[in-house]
Amino acid sequence: MKSLQTIQKTCKIFQTLTKIVMILCFVGSGLLLLGLICGIVISSAGAVVSGGVETLYKLTASASFYEMIGTLLAEFVVTLTDALLFFHAWKYFSAEQADGTPFSRRGADMMKRLGILLIVLPAVAAIVVGVLHGIFDLTQIEAADIGNGTSVMMGIMLILISVILRYGAELEEREDKYE
Repeated sequence: MKSLQTIQKTCKIFQTLTKIVMILCFVGSGLLLLGLICGIVISSAGAVVSGGVETLYKLTASASFYEMIGTLLAEFVVTLTDALLFFHAWKYFSAEQADGTPFSRRGADMMKRLGILLIVLPAVAAIVVGVLHGIFDLTQIEAADIGNGTSVMMGIMLILISVILRYGAELEEREDKYE
């Protein structure tokens, strides 16, 4: 039972860490969206609060409004994707804490879902960002490396772990039957 206590404490730590990072990602997404909205308002109306277009041009001398909006939109997509992944990881750790064991059918299903999302969401984000780079002609701006090779491998590992967790849940159910 000492191993289970160690697992529970470790999962509690990861639950807290994923919640912090999830919140930071959602805040970052919100700030990027706010910047995007301000950029659009400035480009169409000429001012937000008391700043003018000239001030913004001086602050962003290396990029045009078009590039700035495209970059903010692309970064918003990537940050929101990360926030969603951390949200699902936090949900898994919360469920594991509630179940009191990693070996539950619900936990195995959530781990499998997280693995699938870890494969799919970064791939979709990479496609969307690629399209945005094409639309906004962001070839001159160095894009963040959002390759998804690592996320595919991690997703596959989480799916395999979910199979192990399901097997452990089945063993516990069998043990409960015979008691």
